[in-house]
Amino acid sequence: MVSRGGALGGILVGTLIYICLGPQGFAVLALFVVGGSALTRLGYERKSRTGTAQERHGRRGAKNALANCSVAVLCAVLAAATSSDAFAAAFVASLGAAFADTAESEVGQLSGRCPQLITTLRRVPSGTDGAVSLPGTLAGAGAAILTAALGFALGLVGSGGAAGIVAFAAFLGTVADSLVGARFPRVGNEFTNLVCTLTAAVLALVFS
Repeated sequence: MVSRGGALGGILVGTLIYICLGPQGFAVLALFVVGGSALTRLGYERKSRTGTAQERHGRRGAKNALANCSVAVLCAVLAAATSSDAFAAAFVASLGAAFADTAESEVGQLSGRCPQLITTLRRVPSGTDGAVSLPGTLAGAGAAILTAALGFALGLVGSGGAAGIVAFAAFLGTVADSLVGARFPRVGNEFTNLVCTLTAAVLALVFS
């Protein structure tokens, strides 16, 4: 699922999250890693033929791990240091956004129709930064809801209402990702991933 560098980055991220939030936090991280990797592998040969597949046969590198999980690690550390439910919810939201973003990208690329640029709704080739599709959007919403539900079941999110906020914040993180990608296509995937997870965490903190 990951390259050698990605494995080292994942060990660092996983260890810090486990120390701060225990097996509950690690389980939410595992949902993102395993679920995201499975979606990356879904229809991989078809994605390869269209030139939209993740490089290195879908294996994620260290930069990807840090871009997707650095905000979650920060939230986990702050949750442990302050015993704050709000930071625990922000942790779940950030990983939910990372999972939702992956789901939108990987499922959307398998759609038969060309996606639309989020800022203009103009049809663009699959894989274009800032492009969205209905199948991808639904997959992203599902991933956000699943992550929030797991966080609620494990006690990281205190109530059903808070879980709804976390899911919505995670989904809005992907909207921010698409907007930045459409407006600034040269900034790179790692930067938009950071924007995605940070937006979700901040929104969860504000509304929790």
